[in-house]
Order: sequence, then C-alpha cells, then structure tokens
Amino acid sequence: MSQQTVDPKVRSQNRKVVSALVLVFAAPVILAYVAMHMGWFHVATKNNGTLLQTPYPHFDQFEWFGVDDQPLHFKDFETQWWWIYFPEQNTCDEACELNIHWLTQTHATLGKESEKLTRLIVFPDDIIYEDKVQNSEQLRLARGTGQPTVGDSVQLEAGKIYLMDVHGNIFMRYEPVANEQEAIMRSKGLRDDARRAIKTTGL
Repeated sequence: MSQQTVDPKVRSQNRKVVSALVLVFAAPVILAYVAMHMGWFHVATKNNGTLLQTPYPHFDQFEWFGVDDQPLHFKDFETQWWWIYFPEQNTCDEACELNIHWLTQTHATLGKESEKLTRLIVFPDDIIYEDKVQNSEQLRLARGTGQPTVGDSVQLEAGKIYLMDVHGNIFMRYEPVANEQEAIMRSKGLRDDARRAIKTTGL
C-alpha cells in the first residue's frame, strides 16, 4: 500500500487554520485572566458598606471596657451580630446623636432579625451616655479605641460604623451619616447588608 504524501503548502495552511481556531477560543480566557490579575475591572458587589481585607480584625484584638469599668469579653458577645459605632469624642454631639439614632431606627426595621443583632457604642475614653439609653439589651456602651492591642490587625477608625458577625469578625465598614435625609436614604442599605449576612450564614 502506497503512502499518500501531503503537499507542504496544504500542511502549512492546515496548521494556520488550527492555530487560528485555538487562538479564537483561547483568547477570551487569556484576556479575562490577565484583566482580573491586572485589576482592569472589579467584580460588582451587593454590599452597601466597604468589605475589610482578610484576615478580618477580631473582637479579641481590642481592649474595650463596659460601664462597670470591667473589660469586655467576647463570650458575652458571640451569640449576636453587632453594629459597632465609634464616636469621635466622649461628649456625644449632634453628629453622634444622629448616627446612634440612625442605627436605632434601622434596627427597628429589621423585623425578626432584630433579635439577632445588637448595637455597641464605643466612646474614646469615658462613658457619659448612660442616661440616654432606653434599652440596654439592644444598645451596649463601652469605652476604648480602634487600636488593636493583640495581633497584627488593621485599626478601626473613629467616627465609623462596623458590622461584626457572631464569631467576632469585624468585616464591614460604613461611613457615618451627615444629616437626617442621608440617614433615611441609607437605612435600607445598612439593613439589607445585615439581613443578607444573617441569612447567608443561617445564624
């Protein structure tokens, strides 16, 4: 049986066709990989707050004290989700009052999830807000800073609001509101993030 020879020109054309087909199918994958690693685009997110980088700062890395001047221990916080607000000064000014009111009103709209979330207000170094707390089970007061005393964690910023999960991970940051209108506009986003996190984890 004689072996059929292929014209070198035909062989070369076939190789070009195969190479072109491979390039057509591989190019989108290669471009997507390069774009992702070069940061050319960002994946859309449903979060309304800013997700902190991992590993997330943990409750145990900070030194906070309650109204009885005793250090706070995570074992007393681990069954709840928490919004943690850091007023910029001990005297709760108009901006401070506005943001505490924003958290209070948003908490009231959580429905059944409101039982799973509590608010913690951490003043810089003195607690002088006790007479304004109507429900201590839903609003805890403390003093301390966002500077970690254990481990190598990011510092939590004064004036900001954070979301902490039941495991003590502080993973989301929110900017404070500047006026009542902004508070109304942003309540849904704050509430939706909390609901989504609670629903996703089932806790």
